[in-house]
Amino acid sequence: MDLRTKGFTLIEVMVALGVLLILITLAVPAFTGVVQNTRADTEIGDLRRALNFARMEAIDRGITTRIRPTAQGSAWSTELTVYDSTGSSPNVLRVVPAMGSGATLTLTSEVTNVDFNSLGGLASPSTPVSFSYVRGAQSRTLSVCLNGRIVLGGSCG
Repeated sequence: MDLRTKGFTLIEVMVALGVLLILITLAVPAFTGVVQNTRADTEIGDLRRALNFARMEAIDRGITTRIRPTAQGSAWSTELTVYDSTGSSPNVLRVVPAMGSGATLTLTSEVTNVDFNSLGGLASPSTPVSFSYVRGAQSRTLSVCLNGRIVLGGSCG
């Protein structure tokens, strides 16, 4: 009769835990990079959707629409607001939440607002606008061309 019990020895458990810790150590940096990449894609996608919304509203309503930071003079990575240009007080069409902390959004020039005309073209400023997004090691470029086309990762060329 065999009196040995079935199960794992202490050495087998320690080896298994050691292998598991090595695998976790290798996976964490890759997972962090994936999270940063996804967050960057989401935030630049939100900006692109806001610009497209402002452009489409300008075309649909037949009026000029404006997108700018909600607080005058603040950075573009803060909360953004889309307005129409009817009447003396503009009508708020959409508010876009601020980007997360650690994200910076810079423009090629001192642009305080982006206006789309009734044909969907860029009414103001009179030159194409290029947004540069940076979060950690992640960077993205978004350009708004004079014809209103919004290009992710390229230029209006």
